[in-house]
Amino acid sequence: MENVLIIGATGSIGSIVRKNLLESSDSHLTLFVRDTSKIKDVNIERESVVSGDAAKISDINSAIEDQDIVFVSVTGNLPEIAQNIVTAMDDEAVQRIIFISSMGIYNEVNSDGDSNNISSALIPYRKAADVIEQSDLDSTIIRPSWFDDELDTNYQLTFKGETFVGRNVSRNSVADLATRIINEPTLYENESLGISRA
Repeated sequence: MENVLIIGATGSIGSIVRKNLLESSDSHLTLFVRDTSKIKDVNIERESVVSGDAAKISDINSAIEDQDIVFVSVTGNLPEIAQNIVTAMDDEAVQRIIFISSMGIYNEVNSDGDSNNISSALIPYRKAADVIEQSDLDSTIIRPSWFDDELDTNYQLTFKGETFVGRNVSRNSVADLATRIINEPTLYENESLGISRA
């Protein structure tokens, strides 16, 4: 049984990953959230709820202790959050991380060959991904297209260095990919994956 920390467990992706893992695994889930009142129907045998702020290294350190896998899907100061998580994982000797970023962070959508020629809105996502990728962690960066609320899990992947294909993807698809990786931790290890509807 794996211990899985979900940072952003009440978010639109994290909440689906939580549901998927309860259905598809026997993992113990630690749900890291700012507001614990947003967590409903806690399975007390398989879930722990931790209130914290990912921008505070002390909150992250205590949550990461004794975890096997860390899944991150948050908003906010992403480079700072990413650095806090990397530091805490190093301190606690936790190696595996799956981190949700965004398409376009490598100028892979309409590439002109310059991977740094990206819009200002994407710079925090790129900086956070750089922090994760330049660490010694076993990481998977997931770069979704625009989310929608369709129920399908029909998706295709592109790898770092490849032109991104497609423009939309369901939240269910992003969560499905993350769940597959959490349940098979060597899957897509040290890869950066674009995901869009097939």
